[in-house]
Amino acid sequence: MIESTHTTATRSEGQPLRASRGGGTPQTPEQKKLYEAARDFESVMLGMVFKQMSQGQGDGLLGGGSAQKTWREMLNDERAKSMTAAGGIGLADAIYRQLATRL
Repeated sequence: MIESTHTTATRSEGQPLRASRGGGTPQTPEQKKLYEAARDFESVMLGMVFKQMSQGQGDGLLGGGSAQKTWREMLNDERAKSMTAAGGIGLADAIYRQLATRL
C-alpha cells in the first residue's frame, strides 16, 4: 500500500484550496490580490492551451478568414475565464499556496 504525503483539500467555487499546509484562504488585501493574480495567470495559461488545441480545427462553419480567427480567439478566452471561475485546473491554487508563504 502506498501512503500519500499530500494534504487533502476542499474547494468552494471561486475560493482557493483549504489545505493544512501552505497559504490557506486569502484574508488580507495582499493575499486577495495575490490570489486574483494567480487566477488571472491560470486563465491566460488555459487560453494558450485552448488556442493550441483549436489550431487544428480547420475552417469550420464560418469558412475561415479573419472573422473566424477573431471569433475563435474570443471563444478560447471565454472558455478559459469560465473554466478558471469554475475552479480551473488547480494552477491558481498551487501558485497562491507557493507565493502566499512569502507575503
